[in-house]
Amino acid sequence: MLPMNHPAPLQCTLSGTVSELPAFFERLEDWAQGHEVPMPLASSFGLMLDELLTNVATHGYAGKGGPVSVHITFDAPATLSAVLRDEGPPFDPTALVAADVEAALEDRHIGGLGVHFVKKLAERFVYRRDGAVNEISVTRTWVAPSPQVSGL
Repeated sequence: MLPMNHPAPLQCTLSGTVSELPAFFERLEDWAQGHEVPMPLASSFGLMLDELLTNVATHGYAGKGGPVSVHITFDAPATLSAVLRDEGPPFDPTALVAADVEAALEDRHIGGLGVHFVKKLAERFVYRRDGAVNEISVTRTWVAPSPQVSGL
């Protein structure tokens, strides 16, 4: 039996399509609420997963779908971690050159901004190839803002 600060993980098997993502994120939201995940953490983590899963569906599987497994854990009070596994071609998003967010729009390369966003939000963003499987691990911890003290 898991201790109270380690609620049951969320495990999903997806078909690697963009069309299934709204239902997945609804399930993630229900799971997060049921395990008292802080809403700012759940929202920002969901954005990271949306970027990563959309990339798998559109680039890894070229819109044709394929197996994707998602395993999410919550380490109370404020850390979410996920492991995503897919059978698309080898691709290491952590090795992408950082997007130049300072460049003028007309000088920017297309793509890479979503991965840049994930890199900025995640405390841990790791890729490994396990045989014929891409595996991405991400972790994000939410730190509540400290209360402002008024100078009265």
